[in-house]
Amino acid sequence: MGDFDTTTPKYMSNSTLETTRKQPLLETDTTLAIVYIAMMGIAILIGTCGNTLILLVSTVMKGINKSGKEFIINLAMADICVTAIAEPLCIIGVAKGERFFDNKMWMCAFVASMCLTACLCAFLSLTLLTLSRYVYICHNHLYDKFFNRVSCIIMCFCCWLTAFLFDIPNFTGWGGHYFDQKNHQCIWDRTASLSYTMLIYAGLIGPFVIMAICNLRIFQQIWKTKRDLYKLDSDNPLGMRKVWNETIRSSKTLFCIFIAFIVLWTPYATTVPFDAGNNLSTETHLFFTLLAHFHSSVNFIIYTTGNKRFQKGIMRLIGCRSSMKSKSTSNPVETAEKTRRSSSTLTSFTTISIKCVPTNQKRAMNTLSTTSSI
Repeated sequence: MGDFDTTTPKYMSNSTLETTRKQPLLETDTTLAIVYIAMMGIAILIGTCGNTLILLVSTVMKGINKSGKEFIINLAMADICVTAIAEPLCIIGVAKGERFFDNKMWMCAFVASMCLTACLCAFLSLTLLTLSRYVYICHNHLYDKFFNRVSCIIMCFCCWLTAFLFDIPNFTGWGGHYFDQKNHQCIWDRTASLSYTMLIYAGLIGPFVIMAICNLRIFQQIWKTKRDLYKLDSDNPLGMRKVWNETIRSSKTLFCIFIAFIVLWTPYATTVPFDAGNNLSTETHLFFTLLAHFHSSVNFIIYTTGNKRFQKGIMRLIGCRSSMKSKSTSNPVETAEKTRRSSSTLTSFTTISIKCVPTNQKRAMNTLSTTSSI
């Protein structure tokens, strides 16, 4: 595969290309530009505020995300770089066009480099987060050996270093940074070199494959453990339905993050290598890139809706701890009764488990008991 150059389409004269280059999207397609700016503005607000909350909750509150905590923090840092710095420049690109960067090419190169580095770092952090949880659930005895605090911090640093190494060719002439007329933003030059484009494509597909394998193994492990537990109640005809429901409930946050990654990044990852001739429309490129940027904002929504510990951490962080306590103690009789029932149920379940569950299942039970809060 050789290099290709489609920066100057054959059907355009230089004068026509220069005229087109100077026209921002807000002038050529006002409706599309307004819709894009509105959606990107929402993404900036949710992503910046949400990832800031993730950082605060993960660093300040104890007992939140014990497994892979460092990777969650690293992922939030990378996402903030995208939502707080790169995405506002995307809005400027749509509103002002390339002319805004004529005397600020250093800014365009900086934003493009930082965006690519942060996105790749987010991929690697998410991959390590998934891998750590795979080890935590499927090989719990190895978790502390490979994912202790020091090793996790070193891995996070390696994520940034590796991501930047992917971007270095853009400074050496193999690739490049420029204002993409179809994305209407400063970004890495996907048309400069097919070989470099395929390298970036590998950087997108590699994490996807690893996360897919890890999530499949996690699901299988949770299913197997839940199934073995429900075998104790073999007379219940709804046993397998319970197994399925418990498996989904225990792993929903893990898989929601993975599904969001697939849905939001697959269109862009498909477009980059297979539109070598730069033939797809501006609307297609603009929308697919917008979807990819949404990924930096969506993790907060997933954590907020799917992780009860994270929800409580946010409530405590914003000063609602006292109101939560008052609600929990508003009816002491009811609370005491619920506690008594829970304790009785837990004691019965534990007794049955100790007697009936094989030794190699007990550790899996203890591990899976924390899965729903990961």
